[in-house]
Amino acid sequence: MKKTATRVILAAMLVFLMISSAMAAAPKFLTISTGPVGGEWYILGGILSELLKPVLPGTKVTSTTGGGVANLSTVASGKSDIGTTQDQLLFDACNGTTDFASGKIANVSGLCYLADIYMSVFLVREDYPVNSLDELASKKMGMKILTAPTGSTPSRAATRMLEEYGVTADLLKSWGGSIGFVAYADASSMIRDGHADAYCGPIMPAIVELTVSRKMKMLPVKDSVLRAMTAKYAYGRATMPAGAYDFIKSNTPVMTESPILVVRNDVDEQTVYLITKAIAENPDKIKGAGATYAKFDPKNMANISGGPIHPGALKYYKEKGLVK
Repeated sequence: MKKTATRVILAAMLVFLMISSAMAAAPKFLTISTGPVGGEWYILGGILSELLKPVLPGTKVTSTTGGGVANLSTVASGKSDIGTTQDQLLFDACNGTTDFASGKIANVSGLCYLADIYMSVFLVREDYPVNSLDELASKKMGMKILTAPTGSTPSRAATRMLEEYGVTADLLKSWGGSIGFVAYADASSMIRDGHADAYCGPIMPAIVELTVSRKMKMLPVKDSVLRAMTAKYAYGRATMPAGAYDFIKSNTPVMTESPILVVRNDVDEQTVYLITKAIAENPDKIKGAGATYAKFDPKNMANISGGPIHPGALKYYKEKGLVK
């Protein structure tokens, strides 16, 4: 009888210690850095905040705006804990290349791959007298172009792509045009109200709304530029199918990037494990972030090649047989 009672007490103490340890490990605050207002990353941040609240009881989960480049520094410095970025940018940060040539960024690991996203889709008002990006450059048109805020991956991709056509911000300004770096919602309203002519970036909900209220046409990116973007910067390539949006009249090649979530290395392993598990077990909620994430598949979450995967996420992927 005494042995049984002792076993019960020891078992209860073990459970108590396990619960206490887990509670102690859970952070009081968890901040997610996302993207500009009106974009899918911003929407995803709100979805993740709500998804993680019951998973991390006692933790205040919030999301903030940001950008793919800036988020890596924000997470590494401790200003946030999780961030949206691109797999390619994680590679650059870990190796001290391109935007991170001034120094490598440590203390950041991959959490999960999300889905490929179409980048640098170039939309211009249907009544604007231009039919190609080559024409924009050759005729030195004073076009007012908008893209995502400075420090974001879409703005970087857009300026790189335009430079392949020989169009820089300074040249465009000398022709009477400009490149503006604004939130997606602002880009939508500015073009709709006639304060800008074109948008270059991913197709976000705010941009879809724009195409409903104002007729826009898509200027395709020529093959030589797509090949240059792949060779120089390792962008991917895909085809947007005809009819995917009203402005896509035929199958159109575009460049792509691979959005991922990153996490600071010193976030507790169990916390990251629970976050990874929650994301994997709620694919429909992740898909609710926008058209890009309709392709989200938990089986692909471990597809990160830009840098190391956090041990907490790796633990989950090994349990599910997603990595060896």
